[in-house]
Amino acid sequence: MSKSLFKSSAIVSGMTLPSRILGFVRDMVVAVTFGASGLTDAFFVAFRIPNLLRRMFAEGAFAQAFVPVFTEYRETRSDEELHDLA
Repeated sequence: MSKSLFKSSAIVSGMTLPSRILGFVRDMVVAVTFGASGLTDAFFVAFRIPNLLRRMFAEGAFAQAFVPVFTEYRETRSDEELHDLA
């Protein structure tokens, strides 16, 4: 169990670091290409909206609330009720 947890943590950490670095590089490229302008601001605002939705539904409170309820349904309810919930 402990090795599995460590391995999973290492995988997530190993994938998060390159993602953060690439995001930083993307921001640098946008800044160099477009400079400080209204177009750049519009790009960053448009980029933040999908990220906000991803954080709320995939990483945030919604996912943390849904997983325990889904697990309980899976253990106590029929497959049809489980499918209706999902």
